[in-house]
Amino acid sequence: MKTNIIARLSSALLIAGLVLTSCSELEDKDHYSNSDSQITNKELKIVDQTSIQYIQSRNDFSSMNKLFEEQGIYQELQEKGQFSTLLVVTNDNYTNPAADSIKFIARSHVSDISISPANLEDGTRLMMWHGKYVNVSIDSLGLEGNIVDHILFNNGAIKEVVKTASGYIYVISEMIKTPTSLRDYIETLSDDYSIFRDMILASGGKQFDRTNSKAIGINTEGNTIYDSVWIYTNDFFDQVNFDMNSESLTATMLLFSNDVINDAMNDAHSRLASWQLERSDSLIKNWLLKTAFFPKKYTGEEMQTTEENELKSIYSTAWRTDLQQVDFANPISLSNGVVYKVNKLRFPLGVLIYRIKDYFYYYENCTAEQKAEYYKTTNLNFKNCDTEVAAWTPWTGVWPLHENRIIRFDKPSDLNDSEGFQLDFTPVKKDADGNVTPYLIPPGTYRMAMGLTQSVTFSAFTVSVLVNDTEIAKDVRKVGGNTDYHYDRGSTLPRCFPEGYDASYVKEMGGHSKATFYDTDGGKIFDEITIPDVNGDNSGVKVVFRISSSNWEGQTNIKLHHWCLRPLENTK
Repeated sequence: MKTNIIARLSSALLIAGLVLTSCSELEDKDHYSNSDSQITNKELKIVDQTSIQYIQSRNDFSSMNKLFEEQGIYQELQEKGQFSTLLVVTNDNYTNPAADSIKFIARSHVSDISISPANLEDGTRLMMWHGKYVNVSIDSLGLEGNIVDHILFNNGAIKEVVKTASGYIYVISEMIKTPTSLRDYIETLSDDYSIFRDMILASGGKQFDRTNSKAIGINTEGNTIYDSVWIYTNDFFDQVNFDMNSESLTATMLLFSNDVINDAMNDAHSRLASWQLERSDSLIKNWLLKTAFFPKKYTGEEMQTTEENELKSIYSTAWRTDLQQVDFANPISLSNGVVYKVNKLRFPLGVLIYRIKDYFYYYENCTAEQKAEYYKTTNLNFKNCDTEVAAWTPWTGVWPLHENRIIRFDKPSDLNDSEGFQLDFTPVKKDADGNVTPYLIPPGTYRMAMGLTQSVTFSAFTVSVLVNDTEIAKDVRKVGGNTDYHYDRGSTLPRCFPEGYDASYVKEMGGHSKATFYDTDGGKIFDEITIPDVNGDNSGVKVVFRISSSNWEGQTNIKLHHWCLRPLENTK
């Protein structure tokens, strides 16, 4: 554990303090440039030289020494005059950097933070001069206090630890390889990932930062050449404080290939067609962006299996780990995150269907046969369909007109209150030509709401849902006496507005004062109702809403406005 490392090194430092002021028997291999040094234990060495002096004194560091000298590392260290941490390799582990990356490589081995082995923890991130972090990883033996070969900086295992007069030097097994950042990784994705890559890049842009870009020369046309610094902008990510360029980010990204996306889209189109519903491709794909990024690093196991079978993205959308297939065994490590490839994708029901909301007044568009089939009534006389509130919009020119039109059934004049009423209604939709067809409701879990009128007042208003004549849900509600079920009220429900509608923003922009009453789901009937997959093939089914009361309670009519099924966020 970390405490073992601290205890062990504390003792080592105490011993070192004593031996440096007394006689010691040094082996030749531990003595450099006539300086006093001592292996205080098998893994920690303390010298009375600066880090620069120590590196220059060892012949087996000559390659790193040359790199640091030529790239101005030593000069910058001396100008700063502060403690530091240097990562170095011996000559036999040195690899000549490519010309275009030599500065980057050199600076990836230097940090302004002087960190002792006692302060290294599994998961520690050390900021280096090249502007990126190296990650510290410690195996089980390392956690027990062993350093050499058990603690790594990125890919390089520690071979020696030297405490100098100006900080720490860690001799590692190979030169630091710095993973690219999330943003850089996305930009370099191949065309096999072009759909996902281009969606991300199209959601933002970059601007030249002249203030922080250094002029390095003049070209043949007389134009200034800059060591360019770019500012990346992306409102989609910025509004949730997710900066893909930031090295302080610790993120997880899901990666979707074109084949995976196209297969999922084909499945989505097939499902929607079987339900006789439509959904914009852009709205479906937009879910990928909102779901693909997570604000923390997840292990592969977490990406595939969790107790609740879902994870929340930066936009709080749910990733169902029991529904999707991720290559969790092969993570791709980046400087500020980790990437997992998705092997199979299935768009959840809540992505394909935002909500299904429609109206009772389509009775007037039905043929006589359809009225008898879709509106089966007991102790109810059809009166009329009527627009009680003219079509209106909370923001002219932005949101479409919405009409509050109802169907009215009257109580038969010779009926006693105690005989009650019942309506078996099959939800229907109307096309542009006025033709009516029944809905095929997709299997899944929904919240159900309804809208009546404020004049409808019942203490025991019963709503049942039937599939193939089998009751799958039933509840009794008190309606009336408040506005919860009045037309499009029920605005206290979460997620109760049309897609993309923000009532507070509409008001802020000078919209209608009653913006919160615009086209809502209505008053809640069921928190959760599950439509079964009765055919076993995910096909939609006709349902019946049974609306009844055992007593008219003095009412002379009932006015029905709309019904609404909204898929729950975690439904498959």
